[in-house]
Amino acid sequence: MKKTIRFMAAAALVCALTVPTLAHASEGPPASSALKASIQTEGGFAAVQIEKQVYVYDKDGQLYQTKGKDRIGELKDLFVLPYGPMQVPMILIKNDKNGYMVFSDLWPEFAKGKETDTVDAYYSGRIHAASRDKVVSRTGHHYAEKIGDEVVAYTANDFSDLKKGFHESIRVKGELRGLILFDCCPYLVVDDGKDTLSVYHAGENGAELASSIEFKS
Repeated sequence: MKKTIRFMAAAALVCALTVPTLAHASEGPPASSALKASIQTEGGFAAVQIEKQVYVYDKDGQLYQTKGKDRIGELKDLFVLPYGPMQVPMILIKNDKNGYMVFSDLWPEFAKGKETDTVDAYYSGRIHAASRDKVVSRTGHHYAEKIGDEVVAYTANDFSDLKKGFHESIRVKGELRGLILFDCCPYLVVDDGKDTLSVYHAGENGAELASSIEFKS
């Protein structure tokens, strides 16, 4: 079970973590000194929410944050996905306009020249409050669909020419609830009857459980 610490006002730990960041944040804190704040931790990472903004940290400091009215909202969960030898912290937030959104740090490709950037986040996908028959990534390079009692994720054969078709990447039993991407790799979000949503990725011998998300509608 993930550890969650909630504060009705800004606690000393939250202030210590966030005051330097808030001084430079595009969405400044409200004038009131009683900020609503919360912390979630998972593995070696922490997600700190101050009002409607979320800041993600590892032991060395801030990694990224949410910003802008279309990308801020209530922190629902912090979860970690494996990507090769890397551990990738992701956050699920509920935005007033766009619903349940997942963010990560910038992909390695997009981080070139931004190695010291501790602000920008990548919009990795959406989680749906109810089961869906089909979900398409915003670039169209991946999609997932329900087939019988299974959910299947597909990846484009050629990212520069979608007419060359798609190949199957992940197949698991359950209900389709979302599709997350990191560095062009798909992660399938499935309701498979557990208390949490399951996140699967493609392993050497088929679909493997990568993580879980503490959110069910």
